[in-house]
Amino acid sequence: MEIQTHSNIHVWNPQFAHFPVLSTFFRSLSERDLKIDINRCQQGVEIQFLNLVNSMPNRARLRIFFPAESKCMLFFYKKSSIPFSRDRFSYGGVVIDARSTSRFDDKDVGEWIEFLISGLQPKFRPASLKKSLPYTVPED
Repeated sequence: MEIQTHSNIHVWNPQFAHFPVLSTFFRSLSERDLKIDINRCQQGVEIQFLNLVNSMPNRARLRIFFPAESKCMLFFYKKSSIPFSRDRFSYGGVVIDARSTSRFDDKDVGEWIEFLISGLQPKFRPASLKKSLPYTVPED
């Protein structure tokens, strides 16, 4: 895996330590031969996948942020292809509660990564993804 930023997730956001599935997610990413770009953003990090999907750049992004001390949210989306647009096209999200750390496992993480690598193609949609998002997703 080629990462464009620092590899210690706890440096990006100390809250990551409260959500073990995030360590599983980043470990699983590191075990794959992927090019990704990870950037700090408001309340968390944003990951952009740099692989090609059908000979086109992958527009899939994952925003990981912390709307509350005991909550982590994964927001799966694409930015608009229009350069000046601030639109985001939501494909759903996953809310992780620090009190229920065993709710998500390696299977869920694998589904999230495959969905992102695919460019958010519907046939790879994770079972854990929810369309209704209980939090406002921060914009940068």
